[in-house]
Amino acid sequence: MIVSPRSKNKGFGIIEILITLGVLSVGILGVATLQSVITKQSQDNRATVEALAIAQSRIEEMRNYTNSASTVAEFNTLYPNTNGFTNSATISGVSTVYTRTESISTAGQIKNLIVSVTWRDSDDVAQNIRLNTELSFISPRSVGDTALEATPSLVDAPTGRARLGEGQLPAGADTISNGDGTSLYHDGGTELMLVFGDQIVLTLAEACQTEDGSCIDFVRIKGRIYIDTASQGNLDPSDVYIVASDAAFCARYYVVNGTTHNVTSQTSSTISTASGNYEYFDYTCYIGGGWHGNVGIILAGGLRQSDKVCVGDPVSVNAWEAPAIATRRVYRGMLYKYSGGTNSGREEISDGNGGTLIRFYSQGIADSVELPIPESGQSGHDFVIASMQAAQTDGSNCISRGVMVRTDSNVDGEPGDLFAGVPTDFICLNNGLLDNYDVSVFGNDVTCPYDPSDPPSTRHVVSGTINVQAANTAENDTLVSRVSTVTSDGPGNCLVSPFVYGGSNYSANYQCDVFDWGNGWNGYIEVTYDASGMICTPNRLTLSNVNSDTSGHNYNNCSPGTFAVISGTVSTSGNRRLNNAVLSDGGVCQLALDGLSYQCITQNFSQSTWTGTISLTANSGTVCSTPSNNGVLSFSNLTSGFHTRNVIIANNANQCP
Repeated sequence: MIVSPRSKNKGFGIIEILITLGVLSVGILGVATLQSVITKQSQDNRATVEALAIAQSRIEEMRNYTNSASTVAEFNTLYPNTNGFTNSATISGVSTVYTRTESISTAGQIKNLIVSVTWRDSDDVAQNIRLNTELSFISPRSVGDTALEATPSLVDAPTGRARLGEGQLPAGADTISNGDGTSLYHDGGTELMLVFGDQIVLTLAEACQTEDGSCIDFVRIKGRIYIDTASQGNLDPSDVYIVASDAAFCARYYVVNGTTHNVTSQTSSTISTASGNYEYFDYTCYIGGGWHGNVGIILAGGLRQSDKVCVGDPVSVNAWEAPAIATRRVYRGMLYKYSGGTNSGREEISDGNGGTLIRFYSQGIADSVELPIPESGQSGHDFVIASMQAAQTDGSNCISRGVMVRTDSNVDGEPGDLFAGVPTDFICLNNGLLDNYDVSVFGNDVTCPYDPSDPPSTRHVVSGTINVQAANTAENDTLVSRVSTVTSDGPGNCLVSPFVYGGSNYSANYQCDVFDWGNGWNGYIEVTYDASGMICTPNRLTLSNVNSDTSGHNYNNCSPGTFAVISGTVSTSGNRRLNNAVLSDGGVCQLALDGLSYQCITQNFSQSTWTGTISLTANSGTVCSTPSNNGVLSFSNLTSGFHTRNVIIANNANQCP
């Protein structure tokens, strides 16, 4: 400090200097203390994320047992039961030193695995996280295992082209904000770096090699984490982690009045929906092109058996889009290998049961992809965290227990439509999202036949004919050309031959692959068509315990017509289910196998609209159907096509909305 020349009292000037220096030193000390706190928090956050990655890596390693165990006996020897947590391993991480242990127990044919990782934080306080999963033996002959065996020179490894970052952002470096607390940094070389705080957390190798200086971007997977406050009211957002397998970084954040706030260990609340049914925050996971793997939820302290995570669409009438309980989503492309030259037959392997399966190979995601695709109208890759009884593991509980159909889930007039379009637990990359591959060796369909992380043991073929009673006209030629079939597993598993006209009807053969996980296949085969011009009664054939090829599943009552298709899902609790549905005009109604959805097709109507009722009954309780709540749904002046009316089964009429 320079003393003013107008100061006449030099002693006073010295005192002024000492006081000022004292204030300045206190200020510097405060800044240093604050910086120390921030640094500790950053170190602790990095240590927690690293511990989660160590535990997740061990879980994935234990799942990939097929090179070590080819029989049930070898599997049991590889993973024997433990007495508490054993198999201790010391791992030197970037942030600190970790100790990893694991616990293994057996229930029937299921191995319950728990991986524990402990370390000491910056205050020398012991910390711990736990991950648990279930594992059962599947023969390595199965197609899902071969999906992990692709030749390295032909199909990329699942890690992708990103690697974990190292070091700090240089002082004064220019970055581009991503709007989620992270930013991009390019130092002029070939690498693009992802920055969080002042740390380089992820590096995309060889990303910047163009003459104009532009770079290939990271792959971004975005979604929202909802906490169901009715069942998980004591869960803090800070205890919810979103992680991706292999080389990845996931940012957690929420935006209030245009300002982005990151979710940290100090975050006790984020944003709530209107009535407080859900608390939520957003996430973005960054990975490199070529990656295929999992994105999932981890809770601090580990997932208890009562902790359940719901994914999927609670208002969809398609079985393959229905809610599922899963702590992670699988992202995978599925390639088949030509058995000869290009466009020849597909390579197959024995399923060990006298049949064959197509041998698939995993393939990763293309560079710079963002999911959901911007401007596509697709929903985010959301998760809903709830608490249920340990035995409630079926996705129908996401609706019947109310988790995805709370009051705040109704944003467009239908309970659950807040989550409309949310994908279930498997994302197939085949339709336009695949990384480059050798097209002379491999090919792919636009859909995946099943989730390759949970492969079936064998394949069966369900076949039959589709007969359309109609005149031989150009209009009807176009109509039948749009007829196809799907299974409850999803589209892409069926083939329909070209329709041929003979006598008084069009006829085509169909065959569908259905996949058996060891207990027979249960599901449906459905005829799909242009709803404004075709009707099959019924249009869905439900099958159960299919354990071999089966034929003769024919659709003989199809014709052009004007009709309405009315469907809906059921919100309830306990074991209440629909047990019957009847249309007033004598049309056809069908219930899902679990009784939690219905579909009715009216008879052809000659007028421009249809008016009538559907009578619904349940095995117990009251089917709410305002205003009378007698289970009768009334419809007036419905046009042809598809319509939705979801219902609630309550204890009694007094509990109906």
